[in-house]
Amino acid sequence: MLEDKDYVMRIVHELIRTLIRLVFKKDIDREEDTSVPLEVMEQYKKLLVMIDEGQINEAENLLLDGLDKGDHAYFEMALLFYEKLSGKTDEFLAEHDYSREEVLDGVKYVVNYYGYGSLMEAFAEDIDSAV
Repeated sequence: MLEDKDYVMRIVHELIRTLIRLVFKKDIDREEDTSVPLEVMEQYKKLLVMIDEGQINEAENLLLDGLDKGDHAYFEMALLFYEKLSGKTDEFLAEHDYSREEVLDGVKYVVNYYGYGSLMEAFAEDIDSAV
């Protein structure tokens, strides 16, 4: 089971990495490309602090309340938010009433909201079979 969780984490990371590369022409695996756009930096910092403090559900609610189809910087931030969550341990997530499946559901929701759902289809079979 642990191997499946590691696999899901890698798939989620690669999904987000691919989306960011295609849409924003950045590579999150290169340190210089991991910064969040300035217009949403303060919000992103706040969300990361909330995650680290275990307020994951509250942070996600704040994130989702701010979604705006016209704001692609916010889309990038939302993807990075879920990428950070996918890197948390199962124990951390469970301790704060969150799950790996919720990370994946959040990514799917945001990607569909911004109209890039068709790009997820390439990953869907791998993710669904591992979850």
